[in-house]
Amino acid sequence: MSATCSAPAPIPTVTRPPLSLSRGGALALSIRVLGAGGMLLCYIVLARALRPAGFSEYAQAVVWLQILCVCGKFGLDNASLRYVSEYIAKGHGGKLRGFVRDSIRISLLISVLVMLGVIATVLFLWDTIGDSRARCLIIASVMIPLTSLRQIQEAGLRGVGQMFESQIGTAIWPLTLFLLAGIVWLGSSTDMSSPQATLLHLVSVGVVSVIVLRYFRRSPLCGGSETIDNTCRHQWADTAVAFFVAELLIVLKGRVCIAMAGAMLDRESVGLYAAMERFADVSLLGSQSLGLVIAPQFASLFAAGRYAEMRRLMWQGQILGLAFTLPVALGVACLGDSLFVLLGSDYRPGWTVLVALLASACIASFAGPAAYVLQMTGRERSMLAITGACATSNVALSFLLMRPLGILGLGVAQVVTSLVWTVGIRLSLRRHPMWQRPTIDRTDLSRGREIEVAR
Repeated sequence: MSATCSAPAPIPTVTRPPLSLSRGGALALSIRVLGAGGMLLCYIVLARALRPAGFSEYAQAVVWLQILCVCGKFGLDNASLRYVSEYIAKGHGGKLRGFVRDSIRISLLISVLVMLGVIATVLFLWDTIGDSRARCLIIASVMIPLTSLRQIQEAGLRGVGQMFESQIGTAIWPLTLFLLAGIVWLGSSTDMSSPQATLLHLVSVGVVSVIVLRYFRRSPLCGGSETIDNTCRHQWADTAVAFFVAELLIVLKGRVCIAMAGAMLDRESVGLYAAMERFADVSLLGSQSLGLVIAPQFASLFAAGRYAEMRRLMWQGQILGLAFTLPVALGVACLGDSLFVLLGSDYRPGWTVLVALLASACIASFAGPAAYVLQMTGRERSMLAITGACATSNVALSFLLMRPLGILGLGVAQVVTSLVWTVGIRLSLRRHPMWQRPTIDRTDLSRGREIEVAR
C-alpha cells in the first residue's frame, strides 16, 4: 500500500506539545489495554477453534511475519522515533520531509522484495513444508509490506506527539480479528483451519493499515513547503542499519523459540508454547505503553541537552513499568484453572511454561526505559552488543534445553535471556557519558545556572 503524501501543507516546526509521562502513558496504556482485551478474546477463539496443532501452524506463520517485517522496516521505524523527534525539536522541516519520504520509499521496496522472496521459497519447498503450513506462510507474506509501512507511519506519528493516532490500530486489529474469527467459527460446522485463521489476520491488518494511512496523510509528516533536505542520508542509513540489526537480534531473542520448536518438536507442543507466550505478553502492556511515550521524549531531551530530565524520566518509567508488570503477571498466573477453562483442557500442560514466561517478562520490564535511552542517544553499538549476546544465549539455551525439558526448556531459556538483557543494559548505561560524570543541562545554562545532572 502506497503512502505517498497528498496535497502539501506547511510542516510546523513545533507540533502539539509532548504528552507528559502520566498522561501519555495513560492514553497509550488505555488503548493497548483495549487492544489486549481484543487480543485475548481472539486468541481464546483461535486456540479453541484451531486446537494446539492448528494453532501452532498459525502461530509459526505470525512469528515468521514478525521476523520478516524487521527486514521490511529495515530499522526505519526506530530511526523515525529518533529523527522525527529531533527534527521537530530543532525545527528542521526540510530534513524531516526528506527523512519521511526516503523511509517510506525504502521500506516499500524492501518489504515487497521480501514478500516475493518468501512466496518463491514456499512454492519451491511446498511439499517439504506441507500444504497447510505453506498456505499460511503465503498469506502471511502478503502482510509484510502492509505491516512494515504501518509501523513506520505509527512511529512517525508518535514522534510528532500524535499518540492516539499512532496507537488506535493496536486496538482495532485484534478486535477486528476477534469478530471475524468468532463469526467464522460459530457459523461453521467444522473446525477452523490454520490458513483460514491467517487469512482473517490478513483482513484485520488491511483494515488497520488503511486507517493508519489516513491519519498519516493528514499529519504534519506528510507534505510541507520546505525544500527537501537529503544531506543527512548517510547518517540516516547508518542509524537505520544499526537499528535493523539490533531489532533483528531482539526478535531472535524473544520470538525465535516458536520457529525452533517448529523444527524440533511436535505441532501440539509448538501450539501449546505459542498460546502461553501470547498470554504472558499481556503482562508487558505497561512497560511497552510507557516506552511509546518515553522513546521520542528521550530523543527530544537529548537533542536539547536536557540531561537531568532524561535521567528523571528513565527512573519514572522503570518504576511505573515494573509496578504494572508485576501485579498483572501475578494476576495472570493466579487465574490458574480459569484460564484453561477458557482455552480448553488441551492447553493445561502449559501451566509451568506460562509461569516461566511471566517471570521473564517481569525481569525484562525493568530494563525497558534504560534500553530506550541507549537507542535514542546514539549508543547503537552498545545495543547491538547486548542484543547479540541475548540472542546467542537464547538460541543456544533453547537448543540445549528443548530436548530434555521440552517446551519448559524454552521458558527457562527466556528467563536467562531476560537476566542477560537487564544486566547488560544496566552496565552499558553506567558507562554512558551523561550518567558517568557531572554534565551541564543546556536549558539551565540558558537561564544562567548550572546543574549537576548525574554522578
